[in-house]
Amino acid sequence: MSAPPALTLVVIVPVLNEAPVLGATLDSLRTQTCRAERVVVVDGGSSDQTVEVARQRGAEVLHAGTVGRGNQIAAGVAAATECVVVVGHADMLFPSDALDRVRRVMADDPACPGGALGHRFASPRWEFRLLEWFDARRARRGCPFGDQAQFFRRELLADAGGFPAQPILEDVELAARLRALGVPVYVDHPVTVSPRRFERLGMARTLWQNWQFRRAYRRGGVPATRAIFEHYYPSRRTNDDHSDRSG
Repeated sequence: MSAPPALTLVVIVPVLNEAPVLGATLDSLRTQTCRAERVVVVDGGSSDQTVEVARQRGAEVLHAGTVGRGNQIAAGVAAATECVVVVGHADMLFPSDALDRVRRVMADDPACPGGALGHRFASPRWEFRLLEWFDARRARRGCPFGDQAQFFRRELLADAGGFPAQPILEDVELAARLRALGVPVYVDHPVTVSPRRFERLGMARTLWQNWQFRRAYRRGGVPATRAIFEHYYPSRRTNDDHSDRSG
């Protein structure tokens, strides 16, 4: 196999009280065939062992000064120097060659602003296979969700306003900014994500709630994200993954 393209890459993972699941995610990044130059975990004020787990797995840890997943990711991007940024979630398992795929896709098409890998839910239920299909269709149109492992060229995005520093729905805004820069790519090399919020709230309620959130964002833009954030995280105990907003 030929050597991977010489594009530096960083993975940024926002966390809040994710000690039970974070270790497996970081392990999947440590065992990549072509590892990232850095893995940066951006903590939002965890009170469990999240930070310790991150450091034990060799990740760098940043402490965000502003609450909310999008704000945490933005803090990580601001500290990055690498060419390509991959946004991970604390419950996301990467295929062993995922980062190699990202590097090669971005090297093969210098005009590509970014894209997404795709996702699979860690559940055997048929409903999730249908949801994966719909989400893949959206991603192919340049509208992926955060749990589909979005990635982008850091400097190109910086020239177009940078990563959206907002508490929630940052993945929707990121996708829109990438579409304005060019044609995002859908790699179809899915990461595995947890269906935990679907399982906690139920499929119908979660999909309905997600649709309401997206509608509120379309109508209100960034100013609406504070109210959406308060509703999405009523207890602020965890950063549930974006797979809960698919569909």
